[in-house]
Amino acid sequence: MNIQIIVNALVIIVLVGYMGLRQVNWRPVEIARMWRGPVILGGIGVVTLANSTNLAHLSTFDVAVLVFEIVVSLGVGAAMGVMAKFRPITAEGRAAARDDSTATLESRTGWWGFALWVGFIALRIGIDAGAGAMGSQIASSTAVILILLAANRAARSAVFSARIGRLSHVTA
Repeated sequence: MNIQIIVNALVIIVLVGYMGLRQVNWRPVEIARMWRGPVILGGIGVVTLANSTNLAHLSTFDVAVLVFEIVVSLGVGAAMGVMAKFRPITAEGRAAARDDSTATLESRTGWWGFALWVGFIALRIGIDAGAGAMGSQIASSTAVILILLAANRAARSAVFSARIGRLSHVTA
């Protein structure tokens, strides 16, 4: 077992726990804040990938695996955005979330969202193991994990933005 596998396992455990907790609890919805995570994670992932991998030596298989994983990540993120439930935020909800924003709604995807998240992580581990065994250089890199997480969160944020836009249009 090398250090890369241990780092990946720790990243996965921390992210699954953190995202799982966020899926089952009501959280204030502030669209601008939702976009910060994907931008930061995606930026770190792209820079890390560029610095740690000789991009000229990537194979077509590496690129195909990366594209497939990004498409799956976007799809799972969009599904999470679709299954999210919204409700007006209460003073108790704002206090529990320690939120001082101007959010008027809170959301959660619940246990189905958590199950989808865990399924996505399991699929990612399977792809990582399979692609790594078939010779992929980047399938198991931490940079790819960050890029996939950013894609997932970006798709979820985009669907949230669209749904909230429709909600405010209907209630106006």
